[in-house]
Amino acid sequence: MRKYTILGNPVSHSKSPALFKAAYENYPDLSYDRNEPHKAEECIEILKSRYDGGNITAPFKEGVFRLADEVTEVADLIGAVNTVIVSQNRIKADNCDHYGVSESFGEFNVVLKGKSCLLLGTGGAGKAAAYAVHKAGGLLTIANRTEQKAKDFAQKLNCNTSSIAGLENSVKSADIIINTLYSDIDIIDKQWLHSGQVILDASYIGSPLLTKAKELKCITIDGRYWVYHQAVYCFLQFTGIEPDKDAMRKVLGLN
Repeated sequence: MRKYTILGNPVSHSKSPALFKAAYENYPDLSYDRNEPHKAEECIEILKSRYDGGNITAPFKEGVFRLADEVTEVADLIGAVNTVIVSQNRIKADNCDHYGVSESFGEFNVVLKGKSCLLLGTGGAGKAAAYAVHKAGGLLTIANRTEQKAKDFAQKLNCNTSSIAGLENSVKSADIIINTLYSDIDIIDKQWLHSGQVILDASYIGSPLLTKAKELKCITIDGRYWVYHQAVYCFLQFTGIEPDKDAMRKVLGLN
């Protein structure tokens, strides 16, 4: 039996166990469950004691990055991880969140290259999204409530930052907005948005930004697409077996 898990706090809402079950319905020797530790160190202990790998979600993406025995080049640049493989009592960590971002835009035929992209938030998901935009040639501006954190990460990618006080102009001038803030945070006025924009939100339970964007007929991409595309990639990395993509999409209501 090969065992996998998702670790976060809170994590009861996660779709990952249902996605994994759907992906490998015909493989009873593969299992996937949830764990809700209180600190990153517990994530490492849990993984090494009884799992072959797992996914890391908030608030542990950056903590596990610092504690992993080995990280990929991409994860090192991003400074956060969401995928872990356990081998010989060692933690090898990767980040495939950026794949979820780029493939989500691709599904909607949205081209990032040369487009003005505003990113809200510089947590683990935000950093992965920034990397995806940078890699695709988008013109990136990062905004974060702690402005220095945005500036520090922007230096890595040689991109711009926006203060929260100056957010109105940044929103109005953006072709694409990526929101990785918690779903209950509402900092964008509807009047700043316009119908030609594309909005990607990391939340798959809805957000104030998505609601406003839909009312204005923007192209809206919710977090279900993000979680689906990164899950396809990471499940394949875990198992070496192509997942049942149609079944996974059905779980998320994407069919």
